[in-house]
Amino acid sequence: MSGIKVRMATLSDAEELARLMVELGYPTTSDRMTARLERLSGREDHAIFVADEDGAVAGMIGLSVSPTLYRDDLDGAIVALVVSSNFRGRGIAGLLVAHGERWLYDRGARLATVKPNSRREDAHRLYKRCGYEHTGLRFTKVLERLGG
Repeated sequence: MSGIKVRMATLSDAEELARLMVELGYPTTSDRMTARLERLSGREDHAIFVADEDGAVAGMIGLSVSPTLYRDDLDGAIVALVVSSNFRGRGIAGLLVAHGERWLYDRGARLATVKPNSRREDAHRLYKRCGYEHTGLRFTKVLERLGG
């Protein structure tokens, strides 16, 4: 894994990040990914890092930190993690998680959470190997326009 470097994502990574999101099961386009990267650019509470091997994006991790009502410290979250199918099995996901945890800690987070899809058993195993504990479940709802 000596050729893998973790770096901050840039707008020029949009096409590769879109491809990774599709692999993760979230269809998007490079134009939409560019817009998302622009929206998050310069924010201190979000970061997107890529694992780069000789210019090829092998994987990515998206992170956020936020204050909460139930803790004095900030909460950190891994909001996306994916490694390209061409690069899996090489420890890249663990490298990205470790890098992300350092970024979260450096910004004041003392708790990191991740909410993987309940069907992604490979992701569950990865997070357990990285020291994460299964602490509950989640509910989601698509919000439709309400009222006038």
